[in-house]
Amino acid sequence: MKTVTIAGASGFVGSKILELLLEKTDHNIVALSRSEKESNHPRLKWMKADLFSLLDLENALKDADVAIYLVHSMQPSAHLDQANFANYDLILADNFGRACLKFGIKQTLYLGGLIPKRGDLSLHLKSRLEVEEVLMEYAPDTTIFRAAMVLGKEGSYFHILLNLVKRLPVMLCPAWTKMPTSPVHVDKVALAFCLAIDNSKHFGKVYDLCSSNQVSYYSLLETASRILGIKRRFVTINVNFIKLSKLWVRTISGAPKRLVYPLVNSLKNEMVPAPDMKFESQDYEYETVEQALERALKESSHHRYKFKTRTVERKTVRSVQRTVLPKDMDAKEVAKEYLAWLPIALRPFLIVTVNGHYAHFSLLHRGFRLLSLKWSPERSENSRQLFYIKGGMLAAPQDRGRLEFREVLNGKYMLAAIHDFYPALPWYFYIFSQALVHLIVMKLFGRHLRLVSEGKRPCLQKS
Repeated sequence: MKTVTIAGASGFVGSKILELLLEKTDHNIVALSRSEKESNHPRLKWMKADLFSLLDLENALKDADVAIYLVHSMQPSAHLDQANFANYDLILADNFGRACLKFGIKQTLYLGGLIPKRGDLSLHLKSRLEVEEVLMEYAPDTTIFRAAMVLGKEGSYFHILLNLVKRLPVMLCPAWTKMPTSPVHVDKVALAFCLAIDNSKHFGKVYDLCSSNQVSYYSLLETASRILGIKRRFVTINVNFIKLSKLWVRTISGAPKRLVYPLVNSLKNEMVPAPDMKFESQDYEYETVEQALERALKESSHHRYKFKTRTVERKTVRSVQRTVLPKDMDAKEVAKEYLAWLPIALRPFLIVTVNGHYAHFSLLHRGFRLLSLKWSPERSENSRQLFYIKGGMLAAPQDRGRLEFREVLNGKYMLAAIHDFYPALPWYFYIFSQALVHLIVMKLFGRHLRLVSEGKRPCLQKS
C-alpha cells in the first residue's frame, strides 16, 4: 500500500485516475484541489493547495510515496495575469519538482503531449517538453506519458470536435485537417497510470499513449458525424489558415481563447506516436480510434458539457517573467542585482533602501515609501530567493503577497514572479499605472540581465 498524491485530481484525466486507483488498488490517495472538498471514501483525502506556493506543495507531498502531476495552466490564476501559460507551467512544475526532491518521492508520473518528429513545435508543445525536463531534473525516475487528444465526456478538446460536427452543416477543412493523429480514450490513459505506479520497470521511461491506428483530423470529424448519424459536408482547402482557423474554431465551438489557440497552433504538426515508445503491459489492450471515439460519443450522448472557466479572487495579481540567467550568477545574486539596478534605472524617482532583511522602495524621498519587502531566509536558497510584501502605499494589507527570483531548467532561465498581490490603488487605475510600470520594469531588468550575460554590460552588484 502506497500513498499517492495527485496534483490535478479534479480535472478530466485526474478524476479518472483517482476513480480507477480507488477501484483497482489499495493505495491511499491524497487529491490536491484549489478549494476545500469533502471525501466520501476512507482511502481518499482531499487537500486544499495553491500549486504556486512551494510551501503548500511541500505540506501536500511530505507523506507521499508516489506523486502524479496533471497540471496545465490554461486558465487564469488571478484577476490580473501578467504571464503566458508557458511561464506558468514552468514555475508550477518547478515547485512540484522541488517538493518531490525535498521529500525523496520514490516515483513521479506526468501526462504531457505527443511530440512531433518533424516541424517546428508550437509554444504549447514546447511548454510540455519544458515541464518534462523540469520534472526529470528533480526526479530522474519520473514516468512520462504523452498523448494527443484524449477522448471522453469531460474532455475539452473532444467537445471542441463534437461542437464543430454538431453546429456546422458544411465544414471548410484547411490543410491541417489532413495531419495524422492518434487520439486515446481517457480510460486507457488512467489504466496506464495505474499499471505504472510502483512498478520499477516503468521508472524513468517515456511512453506515447495512443490508439492502435492513426487517422487524420478530417477523418476524425467525418467518423464522428457518421457515428452521430448527422449528415455533414466537408470541403477541403489546401491552405492552413491557422489564424482564421483559431477564430472559427473558437466561435463555433464556444471554447475559450486560452484553450483554442494553443490547440490550433499544435495541429500543423503530425501528432503520432513513435513505434518504439508505445506503452506495453499484459493488462493493457489497444483499441482503434473509431472504437475510442464511439465510446466517448456514447458516454456524452446525455451529458451536458460546459467549458470550464475558473473563478478567481477579485483584485488579485500574479506576474511571472522569464529571462536568461547570466553565467556564474544564481538567484541570490540576481536578487541583489535587482536591488542595485532598480534605483539606477528609475533615477531620480526611485530610492531603494536596504536595512537588514528589509528593502524599502520610496518615491523621491525616503519618507514617501511605496513598497516594503522582507527577505525570507528560511524559505530562500541560492537557487531561489523569496521576499514577502510587507507594506507601503501601493500595497493593501496582505499575508501571502510575495516576490521571488528562481532558477529553472538547470540554470538556463531566471523567473521573476509576484504572487497573490493586492494593490492599494483603485483597480482600474492600478491596471493602467502601477501594473504597467511593473511589467515594463521587469522587461527592462530582463534586458539588463541579457546584456550582462552577453558581456555588454557589467554586473552592478559586483562592480
